[in-house]
Amino acid sequence: MACSIVQFCHFQDLQAARDFLFPHLRAETPLGAVRRDPSKSANWEDDGWGAWEETEPVLQEPEEEGNTCKTQKTSWLQDCVLSLSPTSDLMVIAREQKAVFLVPKWKYSDKGKEEMQFAVGWSGSLNVEEGERVTSALCIPLASQKRSSTGRPDWTCIVLGFTSGSVRFYTENGVLLLAQLLNEDSVLQLKCRTYEIPRHPCVTEQNEELSILYPAAIVTIDGFSLFQSLRACRNQVAKAAASGNENIQPPPLAYKKWGLQDIDTIIDHASIGIMTLSPFDQMKTASNIGGFNAAIKNSPPAMSQYITVGSNPFTGFFYALEGSTQPLLSHVALAVASKLTSALLNAASGWLNWKSKHEEEAVPKQKPKVEPATPLAVRFGLPDSRRHGESICLSPCNTLAAVTDDFGRVILLDVARGIAIRMWKGYRDAQVGWIQVVEDLHERAPEKVDSSPFGNTQGPSRVAQFLVIYAPRRGILEVWSTQQGPRVGAFNVGKHCRLLYPGYKIMGLNNVTSQSWQPQTYQICLVDPVSASVKTVTVPFHLALSDKKSERAKDMHLVKKLAALLKAKSPDLGGCPVLHTRSTLCHS
Repeated sequence: MACSIVQFCHFQDLQAARDFLFPHLRAETPLGAVRRDPSKSANWEDDGWGAWEETEPVLQEPEEEGNTCKTQKTSWLQDCVLSLSPTSDLMVIAREQKAVFLVPKWKYSDKGKEEMQFAVGWSGSLNVEEGERVTSALCIPLASQKRSSTGRPDWTCIVLGFTSGSVRFYTENGVLLLAQLLNEDSVLQLKCRTYEIPRHPCVTEQNEELSILYPAAIVTIDGFSLFQSLRACRNQVAKAAASGNENIQPPPLAYKKWGLQDIDTIIDHASIGIMTLSPFDQMKTASNIGGFNAAIKNSPPAMSQYITVGSNPFTGFFYALEGSTQPLLSHVALAVASKLTSALLNAASGWLNWKSKHEEEAVPKQKPKVEPATPLAVRFGLPDSRRHGESICLSPCNTLAAVTDDFGRVILLDVARGIAIRMWKGYRDAQVGWIQVVEDLHERAPEKVDSSPFGNTQGPSRVAQFLVIYAPRRGILEVWSTQQGPRVGAFNVGKHCRLLYPGYKIMGLNNVTSQSWQPQTYQICLVDPVSASVKTVTVPFHLALSDKKSERAKDMHLVKKLAALLKAKSPDLGGCPVLHTRSTLCHS
């Protein structure tokens, strides 16, 4: 069994979302109906490079300036801010001041089969200040607190960052819950980390957090504080909409703000979490910072690690000591947005310090107070003066990270050691993501070993990680086995797709509630605007094994699948000698 790409939902009317975000692209023909006309191609030079690799008809990319509008009709998704909830219950497509919220609906297709389709649930303008634009978006599902649905998602919060520096939180209906100005610079990236059960006792348990990147600062908001504040704001907004009460006091948020120093440009970041150094690394770090006579503590201190990509250095490593007091956002701004009436918007103007035109003429507008950042110098970095990093994607186990740059390279980093361990070249404008696969113990081939006194001869399940690289210039999606493994899959998917990798799950879980119910979340997906569909990639575990063990694991997987199919079709084949013979040949 090889890796495959599976389509799991469609868009009901993606052209309506495109026309709302790009009014100049309105056309009479529906999206997907504009196909390439073979009669217009005089020779092979008129076709784009890599067209022979694609199995599906692709829109031709015109090179003339007069056909720019036609090109945008297929590549418009590349110019948007896109985010999909890990539970696939909400998608956000934003551009400049506008945004479209898409919600899933189950409908019957033309073939009579029930399938999930994304339909427009809300659309509108989100700008509060004049000239500000949306720069980043996240869809974070929040866990339910009810006993009957413990561990399941209750509702999804949309987090948007703007060029004005504001971060705003919305509901699925476009209602503004919370707004805060953390820095006066533009928001570059929003990233989230949710709770994961440690795989073994040596792994440090990580806390939930929301990290916000600015050109010279990183702000991290504690996940537990954010979860409680959003729940409280949602309840208070609902009560205010019902009773008209304006006295709403949102709870404070615990946050940290670090001013990044000794680095020229920052484009993206990754928050690794809390880490504890080994005694050797502790002595090495103390010697590099304080010299030969540096004092060493008895126990290594806990630190939060941050990695940035940009220029000078190409990759920067920052370490912030834990234990400092967390300031509170005492002046958290709260606002309510209603689509039915503007009464609540007028009341919310006082909470967000909005002022009418007459007040602006009389008194100059006062900006909210912005807390200063704590200086944080770069510990070390990977220098590359000729290259500029564009993005960084952290692996699910927080040990590896994939970095892309403006020279078409994809670099694999060892997070703990701070070194590059692998490099791929020739991937211009690459988009990357990760897939983590857990081994099924029932598929593991029995080893000829002595019986274990502990009763478990197979041991715990192994975990494999695969790196997914989407090259839009070539229209190819590749799956690689890390760290030094080969390419295990390649697919022709088109040149105008978007690869989405959230890297988080449901916020608000802990070591107890996360074990009660395992939500069905996707790890990675591909949004194709041409076919108006969303696809995901599945990779079997045996592709991470060596060649000899991979063939054996593949046979075991096929035999198991064949047995399941035969039993499903005929329940009386449980003792079929054919299955027994196939199993015997596979084990031999």
